[in-house]
Amino acid sequence: ANVLIFERIREELLVGKSVRGAIASGYDKAFGTIFDANITTLIASIILIYMGKGPVQGFGVTLTIGILTSMFTALVATRLVFDLLANAKVIGSDDSKRMLHLRPSAGLPKFDFLKYAWPAFIASWILVAIGFGYGFSKGEGNMLGVDFAGGYSMVMKFEQNQADQINQAIDSGSLREKLAVGTGIDGGQIKAELQTETATSEQRLRVDFPYDADAKGLEGALKTLFTEANLERIQLDKVGPSVSGEIQKSAFIAVVLALFGILVYVAFRYEYSFAVAAVVAILHDVAMTGGLFFLSGRELNAPIVAAALTIIGFSINDTIVIFDRIRENLRMGTRGSFKDVMNTALNQTLSRTIITSGTTLFTAATLYFFGGTVINDFAFTFLVGVVTGTYSSIYIACFIVLKWHGGKRPELAAPAVDTDPVGVTS
Repeated sequence: ANVLIFERIREELLVGKSVRGAIASGYDKAFGTIFDANITTLIASIILIYMGKGPVQGFGVTLTIGILTSMFTALVATRLVFDLLANAKVIGSDDSKRMLHLRPSAGLPKFDFLKYAWPAFIASWILVAIGFGYGFSKGEGNMLGVDFAGGYSMVMKFEQNQADQINQAIDSGSLREKLAVGTGIDGGQIKAELQTETATSEQRLRVDFPYDADAKGLEGALKTLFTEANLERIQLDKVGPSVSGEIQKSAFIAVVLALFGILVYVAFRYEYSFAVAAVVAILHDVAMTGGLFFLSGRELNAPIVAAALTIIGFSINDTIVIFDRIRENLRMGTRGSFKDVMNTALNQTLSRTIITSGTTLFTAATLYFFGGTVINDFAFTFLVGVVTGTYSSIYIACFIVLKWHGGKRPELAAPAVDTDPVGVTS
């Protein structure tokens, strides 16, 4: 939201408006985009609250709170700060107009994004098919983690000076490989991680494995691998799936209803073709992320549910930002074919896309490289989802709208009038 506002302010400054005028006009023009982007996500989060169960319902509550607080801080708190700085004359001089640009003095970029839309569209769905085909070929046992399928969970204590060695074996994948050789268990069905005891701050080794595995044989293999660690079993539990069939079913129904709600809202605010394109782009992002997830050899667990839901929110936000600028250009009578109008909108929102996706990618990459094994699957899924969400807004959503209308400009509302609340400086 803040990026959208700041980019609008920068655009208003470039056309010669005063700082106060640019701020007022920037907030005014960005409001519609922010509102649409957040309402579509809010529709999904509220449905998750009422239709979801367990962690899915909790995700909906957290997401709803996050959306409301984000909108408040972006639209109210930052505006208040800007007004205070302007009144105190901290901003308002010519120096304050100097905002950095991704392409200084180069003007608006003129990339023909839709030139390669057909091959990109086809390649996307081929990759989705390959990923899911590979995942299903491995069988359900290798696709579902203990959170979905259930199994045994063994906890062992060890000499703390051996923690780095054990952790290195876990991160490199050598632990699973050696256990698979020593016990005959499929390495893909073994999950190991280090956990820290809250009371003592000591680390423990937790290993999850399927019901039909030999627990004693696995324990012996671990002790053989880490002889200096003096491993000692302190817990062995038979655990049921935390993401049960009921939770999976409720999550599926909630997501379907959420997509329908998004479809109705976007159709009401834009046009039916835009709504269908937005929903297909969301489905593409989840499917593409899932396909690449399976190709990476990972297994489904509880955090992946949260990652998939997060990707849905990110995908619709990015798509709405681009759709809003396309609609604005159509209303303002931007010259050229519908493809030209779309390419203009994509170039106009390019810096927004780079900044919003870039900052989110930075966060996801930090979680992936430094978050540890517990959150690694979530971080990987979200990292891929951010990339596919950005890509699909152009090569899935925009492409579908373009082909839907046969390249002709759709009939939208009457031309919008730019009402600048503060006059332009001479």
